[in-house]
Amino acid sequence: MPTLRSYHDYHYRAGDQRRAQSRRSAPAPPSRPPSHARILVCEGDSCASAHNWIATGWNIHLVDQAQPGTAAHFFNTPGSYGTGSNPTIGTVTDAFRATPTLLYTSNAQFVSDINNGAITGPYHWVLYDPEYWSRTPLAEQQDPGTYLRLFGQLAHAHGYQVIEAPARDLGNTAGATCPKLAPETLNQWYVRCNIAGAAAAYSDVYVLQNQVNTTNLGDYQWLFSHARQQALAANSRAVVDSEVSTNYGTADQMAAAVRSVPATGFYVSITNISTACQFFQKLQAAGY
Repeated sequence: MPTLRSYHDYHYRAGDQRRAQSRRSAPAPPSRPPSHARILVCEGDSCASAHNWIATGWNIHLVDQAQPGTAAHFFNTPGSYGTGSNPTIGTVTDAFRATPTLLYTSNAQFVSDINNGAITGPYHWVLYDPEYWSRTPLAEQQDPGTYLRLFGQLAHAHGYQVIEAPARDLGNTAGATCPKLAPETLNQWYVRCNIAGAAAAYSDVYVLQNQVNTTNLGDYQWLFSHARQQALAANSRAVVDSEVSTNYGTADQMAAAVRSVPATGFYVSITNISTACQFFQKLQAAGY
């Protein structure tokens, strides 16, 4: 989930609010379906039903600077989420009502913060984002199912609600408990190893990091359909979100991906504010 200014480095700026105070071992890998196969697709007016939006608090602020009305439409509501990684201060500025959400890429760090009473900010939600990168410990990359469970259980035991967003690229991890098999794709690995079910079973909101598939709607829909089915089988009350990113596709392609699946909400990873604003404006005009 890369961002223009990474939420891992997000810092609260008190002055940001002043301007805003005036406004308010597994089975064989699944194969790709043939082009004529029926998959879960959202069409027409029924698509415009997403009701939660997730972005870093810093990126919400930057969109607000560029397009205040658009930013408010999507993020000035407690049903959306602003993420950040500072446990002592809030992640949402500009007087927006988006829910502050504390981000973790490491379960070990979350355990440490819980044990040391480090979380003193206004948080009722936490997000676990394990990926194939240095920010997630190797053991957590190798066995995502175990650590998705441990994170969710610990968070719920301490009164937090949970978002879990395990990345597809965990399939690249050497020594994985459910290794990627040749010649399967990361999409197929993700489904065969039931990563969506492992996340949804212990979370309130599950986010499918589907953004790399944005420019291929067949792949975007196929992975979402399978992941959603697995997530709801594991937890029928889970909220199932998907993801788009300004790193993958144009604003039109991002909007087409959103319209193509019946996700409850979307994480929007932003590295280009202009593209993000165009994307949000297109969705607002479409009735989102």
